[in-house]
Amino acid sequence: MQVLRELVQIITRIKLRSIRRLGFPFNQDTQLGEMYELLADQVEDEEVARAITDQSSKSGTFRRLKSDLIDRLIASLFLVDLSLPSYNNRQQAYYIIHKNWAASKILFGKNARMAAVELAEQTLRQALRYEFNDLAFDLSRNLKLHFGTVAGNHNKYKEYAKECTRLQKVLQAEIMAEDNYTRFISEFVRKKADTAIILEEAKKAHLSLLPYIEQYDSYTLHLYSGLLEMGIHTAASSYEVADSVCDKLIAFFEDKEYEASVPLQIAYYQKLLCSFQLGKFAQTTDFVIRGLELLQEGSYNWFKFQETYLVLALHTRQFNTAYEVFCRATGHARFKAQQEEIQEYWRILEAYLYFLFEIGELENAATDKRFTKFRIGRFLNQIPIFSQDKRGVNVSILIIQILLLISQKRYHDTFVKVDAVEQYSRRHLFTKDTLRSFYFLKALLELPKNSFHKVAVQRKAAKHLEKMRAHPLEEAGQTSFLTEIIPFELLWEYITGLLDNDFH
Repeated sequence: MQVLRELVQIITRIKLRSIRRLGFPFNQDTQLGEMYELLADQVEDEEVARAITDQSSKSGTFRRLKSDLIDRLIASLFLVDLSLPSYNNRQQAYYIIHKNWAASKILFGKNARMAAVELAEQTLRQALRYEFNDLAFDLSRNLKLHFGTVAGNHNKYKEYAKECTRLQKVLQAEIMAEDNYTRFISEFVRKKADTAIILEEAKKAHLSLLPYIEQYDSYTLHLYSGLLEMGIHTAASSYEVADSVCDKLIAFFEDKEYEASVPLQIAYYQKLLCSFQLGKFAQTTDFVIRGLELLQEGSYNWFKFQETYLVLALHTRQFNTAYEVFCRATGHARFKAQQEEIQEYWRILEAYLYFLFEIGELENAATDKRFTKFRIGRFLNQIPIFSQDKRGVNVSILIIQILLLISQKRYHDTFVKVDAVEQYSRRHLFTKDTLRSFYFLKALLELPKNSFHKVAVQRKAAKHLEKMRAHPLEEAGQTSFLTEIIPFELLWEYITGLLDNDFH
């Protein structure tokens, strides 16, 4: 049923209306029409089956209906305009070119050659302009065959034969770049081999692409070779070099005649992540503005970009900027439509901003009712998903609980948490990529163990903090902002600033 649900999301009710006038793909009062409406309303599989056939979803009758609906919705794809007004010229061209390419293939197959050739030539020009080289190669191949064997036009044959040969070479280079990048990502995620070996192989793969990069000005080739090069340097924590790769990709794709939004979005976001790892903020303003311009406001990627920018601002002590980003994102009309995980993470960010507000570091939020009415218990009830996460975001939740309790001088409540936090950190955080979190929690646990006495806490926590500093933030990778929302060194500075030399 997942195939059907995806098709229903694409062929929406509004889009369906435009082709219903043709009596296609089904009438509303038929079983297929009823099934479509139930799926559009997100009704569960078994309920759909019972409502339509009074049988289970595994019955032959229901499976035949399901297959028929899939066939009709797929056929509808060619009648519906799938491009959106918010799409740029290349995104809109994608659907037009693919639809016309398929139509030309059908016309050639039906021997309607005059119509097929005219459509193929028109589509080839568009495919070349927007660098859909796989389709351009196939179209030029069909035209070469037609003019060489059917029409007997030697000049046209030579023109398309030359274009076909050129595109074949470009396509081979694109496929090689795509394969090299895919293999690197696949191996790196699986981690079946030593990281050093994977990186060495990836470097060799990238070197093999250099002659083609210099020769061909190809969208796909430069995208995948750039992603491969970027991945090599981020995996090796060489963020200065990765940042320069981002700049190179940005320069290449900004120079295109059309808006290459996908590679530019990737490059600007990766540049933001590099800036986070390098602790750079002053240089981000221009490229952050451009990065957000490329994203559809209120989309998933728009919120992710804002999220990362906010944490970068926190890491570089631009607290008021972080607060402005928070207000802009959470105040957006599409915020409540985002996945629950997205909203939960923003609630965690809100808790850290509230802590800064509590200790007087967030001037701009003086009249914000969300902060004046903030309650720890309510906050914890609003983040059920990440509370189950054992090695990621839940660490930031544990930390902010302790920070808020101490800032409010609720010392007894902090004592209660000691055993649970100690067991948690020992079970889940003593791994290579979470050692900073492990040692920072160990330092925090010295607070209740030493009755919140400033001198005693600083003396006992020193060994844990020293071990933490032996594992700098760069080692934690580009997702470290999920757990280290504010640098641990800075949080420790704030916490000890709240202590006195009395025993509590």
